[in-house]
Amino acid sequence: MNLKRCGNGHYYDADEYPSCPKCKGQEKEPEKKEPVTGWLVCTEGGHYGQVYELRKGKNRVGGSADMDIPLTADSQVPACCQVAVAYDEEKKVFLATVGEARELSYINGQVLLFEQEIHSRDVILVGGSKLMFIPLCGPDFSWEDGTEKH
Repeated sequence: MNLKRCGNGHYYDADEYPSCPKCKGQEKEPEKKEPVTGWLVCTEGGHYGQVYELRKGKNRVGGSADMDIPLTADSQVPACCQVAVAYDEEKKVFLATVGEARELSYINGQVLLFEQEIHSRDVILVGGSKLMFIPLCGPDFSWEDGTEKH
């Protein structure tokens, strides 16, 4: 099996298909993304086992496909942004904030009502999905401190 990823992010067997069968030749060019600052890993819910990359700026978590972290398989998550996770480059910390949704979200079992700093392995509950936070950037590493800047 020759596993390949198309420009839209789908995986397919390149030995079996000349191009992505899901896109049917309509692949978009891969866009240059900001470096990864951390990850959210779904440990419970409809997206169990999936990993979501966090980048600079606000990373919106919600139930529609246009969210940065789309939890479309979780019917308890509203389409709009329920939570946003951001990396503060200046203070080198991650923050979780409430989105536009009326539904409540929780961090380690405590309701999220205001902006709150989050730490490694904190669990964010959004609808029926538990997302474990895994940071890359922080006090001991930052893309801004490195020599390679593109």
